[in-house]
Amino acid sequence: MARMFAAAAAFLLALTHLSAQPTPRIGAAELEDSLDRLNTLGSVLMMAAHPDDENTSVLSYFARGRHMRTAYLSANRGEGGQNLIGTEQGALLGLIRTQELLAARRIDGAQQFFSRAIDFGYSKFPEEALEQWGRERLLADMVRVIRQYRPDVIIARFPPPPGDGGHGQHTAVGHLGPVAFEAAADPDQFPELGPAWQAKRYYWNVFNFGRRPGDPLEQAPGRLTLEIGDYDPVLGKSYSEIAGESRSMHASQGMGAAQNKGEQKAQFDLVVGDKATEDLFDGVNTSWARVPGAERVGELLAKAREDYNPNHPERILPGLLAAWKLLEPMDGFWPTEKRAELLRAIELASGLWIDAKAPKWDFTPGEKVPVELTLVNRSKSVPVQWQGGANAPYNEPQRRKVDVQLPAAISQPPWLIKTPGTASYNYADPSLIGLPEAPPLATVQFAVVLDGVALTFEKPVIYRWVDDARGERERPIQVVPPVAVSFNRTNLIFPSAQPRTVAVRVANNLAKADGKLALSAPAGWKVTPAEQAVALERKGQETTVEFQVTPPAGASGGDLEAIFTLADGRKSSHGMHAIDYPHIPIQMIYPEAKMRVERVDLKLLSHKIGYIMGAGDLIPEALQELGADVTLLTPADLAGGDLSKYDAIVAGVRAVNTRPDMLAAKERLFDYAAQGGTLVVQYNTFEFRGPSVAFGPYPLEEQKRTRDRIDRIVDENAPVKVLIEDHPLLQAPNQIHKSDFDGWVQERGLYFMGEWDQRYTAPIESADAGQPEQAGGLLYARVGKGVYIFTGYSFFRQLPAGVPGAYRLFANIVSAGKVK
Repeated sequence: MARMFAAAAAFLLALTHLSAQPTPRIGAAELEDSLDRLNTLGSVLMMAAHPDDENTSVLSYFARGRHMRTAYLSANRGEGGQNLIGTEQGALLGLIRTQELLAARRIDGAQQFFSRAIDFGYSKFPEEALEQWGRERLLADMVRVIRQYRPDVIIARFPPPPGDGGHGQHTAVGHLGPVAFEAAADPDQFPELGPAWQAKRYYWNVFNFGRRPGDPLEQAPGRLTLEIGDYDPVLGKSYSEIAGESRSMHASQGMGAAQNKGEQKAQFDLVVGDKATEDLFDGVNTSWARVPGAERVGELLAKAREDYNPNHPERILPGLLAAWKLLEPMDGFWPTEKRAELLRAIELASGLWIDAKAPKWDFTPGEKVPVELTLVNRSKSVPVQWQGGANAPYNEPQRRKVDVQLPAAISQPPWLIKTPGTASYNYADPSLIGLPEAPPLATVQFAVVLDGVALTFEKPVIYRWVDDARGERERPIQVVPPVAVSFNRTNLIFPSAQPRTVAVRVANNLAKADGKLALSAPAGWKVTPAEQAVALERKGQETTVEFQVTPPAGASGGDLEAIFTLADGRKSSHGMHAIDYPHIPIQMIYPEAKMRVERVDLKLLSHKIGYIMGAGDLIPEALQELGADVTLLTPADLAGGDLSKYDAIVAGVRAVNTRPDMLAAKERLFDYAAQGGTLVVQYNTFEFRGPSVAFGPYPLEEQKRTRDRIDRIVDENAPVKVLIEDHPLLQAPNQIHKSDFDGWVQERGLYFMGEWDQRYTAPIESADAGQPEQAGGLLYARVGKGVYIFTGYSFFRQLPAGVPGAYRLFANIVSAGKVK
């Protein structure tokens, strides 16, 4: 049957790149919106620095309310922020925030784009951001998106020079935006990025933080004010309510937002381009008259919108199909854009269900995918033929099968295929720069005759299954390693020259796999045995293989790499890592099977440690690397458990913000310290929901937030000055040297204390260039027989990154109560 189907050329298979379109909703509201979009030929692009910088109210207003092509360009993927829902950092956090943006866009109706820039953490100065990212590199990416997307209006979220965005990265994007506006229109600049495009105007969406409905607006000459909080009876929500839903997708940042009702104003100041007096689209022709020769197309689509009846959407099909026949042969930007929209409208109006489903999601390199193609004609009055077949009966699924050959390359987010630079990604395929995620691995083209008109619908091949708890779900198909190999951590510290057991997880993705597993080690390191035979008899079978790794006597470091060699000679050295949260689709990454190993001269005196997990971090695993027995403390433990059995209790980052039970157990924790324990509290912040207090046995006050943000030190290489040479935190059990502050990542620390009682001592201080020294990042106090320590230094970043000096200092911190 499949052979006959292929011979009849009833379908076409393609590995294609798709645009970053929002996933459409289904139903009458979506069809009505689709018809309105078909009759609106205008585009708006918003630009800012990070996920959550976008004004979702403005995006919702233009996309859902004005039916404009609307998009948000985020300079980076938010890799450098904190994670409120899990322990992912860096590239993994960037994956989460990419998908949170896409989830937001599915709600507010806009599209999503990115540059190659990496979020390297909080920056105080725009010059630093542009130096890290590469000014010309970021400018090129902004020009690329402007030329490809071709907006009529560009909206900046942050002010032009000399304005301040409150964050160096914000300010950098705000200052570079007008330059990109003009460069995109200049054919002599970046000619390799396609034809020049002149947007009509570039406006700054003026900040109105903290303004409540009814409050007077700040006025300025030439300032444009728009009402963006209107109610949409078809959607049953105002655009502000939609914006609240959209913004709440930023769960990893704790950005749950209210769904506001009532008036909402947005204000805009002209930066460059033509001035608008009444509306941002003043002077922009957003009708079909802007496309030469398309007047009749516009008339047909306008009539379809006028005649639309949600109870009988099929009645507008003749007009839509007539418009298609006129639009199909037309060249140009808008005909190309509108063909995709028109096909979707035809699909919705006809009630067609078209689907290409694979039997699983994971395929090995070069494998064929047996795809089940399904077409369901859900309209009683529309004749549908699947090319080469008779009319499809009403509501009876029609199925065919075809095999799709997959490529040999393992699937990977396109920005992670090549090793990234310090603060910018390197793409193997430049055509993918700007897109939010990888295109579908395979698509199927369905050739359909609908009411006598031949159409081709393209659908991605997906895997669909039923989750007992969450119902029907779907995910894209991917190419996975034939045998996945991975370590259970990214870094391992060797505090002595003694050997340690290193475990490698081996997971089979083939029907059967026989081979040998070996570890490649840095010079001077010894691995025993050299290799081990592994036999996996079925797909999905996993096993753990252990090696003894012995470091050299002196300080040394490097990468261990796990390599699995199959009997046929193929090698596999990638793992599989899944990210699964309920608000975003499952994400897969296939990292190289490498683990950083460091021989560090280090002693730890506290061996039994209780950990109060806050927003999520990997410090418990780091302490276990040093040989500590770590227990995650529950609310019951804090309320009534025996705390005296712990040598130290450590509160994770933002524990006070996220653990009300810690606040409730405040006096118990201070009493634990007074009885001889070591209590360590890491930073908390008032930027997240919940209580925010300086948690200490004696008075403490957080550093006041100022525009120059002296409460944090963003330069990871900022000099650290010792204030008390013989301080116990710097002397025992490990003597801390200047070199212990080398090799730190992203930042020194954040949310330091500004004032403290004289019973605290501060052994070190540091500062960003040109700013006053800050000693409130590490405070020590004796409490009865024990010790209390506050630290704002970013151990939650340094320890997972395997920074040797940070391990040595943190070992001193948790051992402080044992030092006499």
